[in-house]
Amino acid sequence: MLSQIFSGIALGIALLQDVILKKSLEGSDFQILLLSFLVCSAFLVSIYGAEIINRSANRSQTIIRMGLASKVFFLLIPLFDDPVFYIACIALSAYIDSMLLSSWNIVFKHNYREEKRSRLFSYASSLQTVMILVSSTIFGYFLDKNDSLYKLFFPAGGILGMLTYYNLAKMIALSMDDHKAAEISPVKSYSFKLLKDIIILPARNITRIFQNDKDYLRFEAYFFLYGMAFMVISPAIPIYLVDYLKMDYTQISFARGFVFHSALILFTPLMGKYHGHGNPTRFCGIVFIIIVFYPLLLIAANYTGNFTSISGGAGVVYLASFIFGIGMSGVTIAWALSSIYYAPRYQEANYQAVHITLTGLRGLFSPVLGYAVMKIFAIEYTFVLSAMLFLSGGLLMLRESKIKKRSGALATERRESIE
Repeated sequence: MLSQIFSGIALGIALLQDVILKKSLEGSDFQILLLSFLVCSAFLVSIYGAEIINRSANRSQTIIRMGLASKVFFLLIPLFDDPVFYIACIALSAYIDSMLLSSWNIVFKHNYREEKRSRLFSYASSLQTVMILVSSTIFGYFLDKNDSLYKLFFPAGGILGMLTYYNLAKMIALSMDDHKAAEISPVKSYSFKLLKDIIILPARNITRIFQNDKDYLRFEAYFFLYGMAFMVISPAIPIYLVDYLKMDYTQISFARGFVFHSALILFTPLMGKYHGHGNPTRFCGIVFIIIVFYPLLLIAANYTGNFTSISGGAGVVYLASFIFGIGMSGVTIAWALSSIYYAPRYQEANYQAVHITLTGLRGLFSPVLGYAVMKIFAIEYTFVLSAMLFLSGGLLMLRESKIKKRSGALATERRESIE
């Protein structure tokens, strides 16, 4: 819970990083794409982080060192008023952050009992969301007063991020006692051969896991469509909100911070209870379909003119953000916990690393695809493409759920007939 307080404030500060690039640093559309591309593709290195940490003689110490290296780039942001330097700092931080992401699943698996895992995770996630809501709303308000204040807020977020990883390291130390039976033995030094293994082994692990676990392969394929839908609009959203809807920092932070995270706070405990610890496909299918309305409402915002007493379609953006928050309250839980359902004992971090690495893989082309659609056709077509991908992922997840339910029923019937 303490780590989520620090993490929530840091994430709330970073929430407007693309809007700051567009408004305060006057970044070009291509630079917005570059930032989206680098942040999205950063997940690709997650599986290497899992290998480095698993092979470390002192996992807690390794996490602390990597966490400090990640957040030190936030301390450097105030040094130059240059969009390229800003993008480089954000991207380098994102890449090291991604290498640490899968380690959280060790905590979720070994520190939380199975029957309480989703519920306890939802409580911690809700606390983090409250802090994001508060910090992002305050940050947006102050940026409208002085748009250079990001130079103070980002270093503060970096320090809080370091404290987050310090707490993660302490939790890993508590949960690693039963890791002695794991297949990978820790090493005390790194050789060229070991580094080569770390580079090659993740690709082999992905192939091995998918060959041996076809259910997980299908789950990840359908989740991949959701991820593409999420990423194709990532370069379009800051451009759309700033250039088309003419929204200021306060309005954007209210939509992406207060409204979105209010929905997360309200619905995350409910989603945690509904997710449970069984097959996650039906749950994922429902929340993906809910999110279909997010890009469609963003399109509508540019044509509404006035919505109640709020001009310029900002009210529709608030409605879209609230619905997006409802869907993402479920996706947050599914993204973090669903791989545990498929993972054998001691493979939780490896399975989650595969999940996160595939997030990076779609990050290599999805933002570029969205940018291309925006430039070749019109920005609204990017949102249409996103809605179609959300819908496809949701329907395929529901289909997979029905297939598994039917096969389970047949297995039960066969067992009863034998008895």
